[in-house]
Amino acid sequence: MDIKSTAQAVQEWFKTPKGVKVSKIIRYIFLGAIISFLIYQLSQIGFRELWDALPRTIWFYIIFFILYFTLPVTEQFIYRLSLQFNFWDGFKVFTKKKVLNHEVVGYSGEAYFYLWAKENLKESPKKILQVIKDNTIISSLASTLTALVLLVVFSFFVNVNLFDGHWLDPTTLIIGGIILVILFVLLFIFRKQIISVDKKTAWKMFFIHEMRIFWIYTLEVIQWIIVIPSVPIYVWLTFLSVKIISSRIPFLPNKDLLFISASVGIAQYVEISEAAIAGILLCSNVLSKILNLFFFVLFSVDKKEIQIPETE
Repeated sequence: MDIKSTAQAVQEWFKTPKGVKVSKIIRYIFLGAIISFLIYQLSQIGFRELWDALPRTIWFYIIFFILYFTLPVTEQFIYRLSLQFNFWDGFKVFTKKKVLNHEVVGYSGEAYFYLWAKENLKESPKKILQVIKDNTIISSLASTLTALVLLVVFSFFVNVNLFDGHWLDPTTLIIGGIILVILFVLLFIFRKQIISVDKKTAWKMFFIHEMRIFWIYTLEVIQWIIVIPSVPIYVWLTFLSVKIISSRIPFLPNKDLLFISASVGIAQYVEISEAAIAGILLCSNVLSKILNLFFFVLFSVDKKEIQIPETE
């Protein structure tokens, strides 16, 4: 029996009464594992130690909530260019997709979205996969291009030389720029073989991703300035540069904690309180994990959650 026949047989078995029960058990085990993992992560942070360093201005938390929901909202505009679903369903699905990608493993959210779309949307699995693939490619290109451009710009303003030591060097930026240009040229030449959506839709997706990235970076800097207004803008650009660099390191399990650790280390060189910067960044990290846990549980109790159809 070949792979295709085996996969079809397994799919048919999951449609039987026994298969439906097994699928439900697997789903509940998976859900419990994710929730347990999130609770474990929260327990490792230590809430009492952070209490004294928490930001006291309400605007910090208002901006945090705006930042938290930026990705689930913007992904609606991107995916609805090719797929049809209502706003509320999309909001729940893309919020869970964000949690899975951030707390479990990269692209686990895309796998979840594929399963949800296959069961709830009137689209072929092939088209759903193509849309997810196109969005992933375009998102990666947009984020890499933005990171490279901002690092070059920030290198003229930041007080800490990011080109010292092992962080980065001009040669890396030049090579990265050349590779990126080559990728764009190849993407343009072979776009019909790589990207399934039409050129107009692809540019719309790219534009939305770019606007989202710049929106997030701008709000983060504003958030930091509001908490500690006495710190010069170039210092915050230094921390944003470090965040951009750490976010581009592949296969790293917890990039947020790396950014926090690096920022605390840099704080002493840019005349800013280490406790203050730790309080800002750890507060965002803790709040993010709390909201991830809350919304994942809340949106998992849903009638439109992924279901294997019952047999008649």
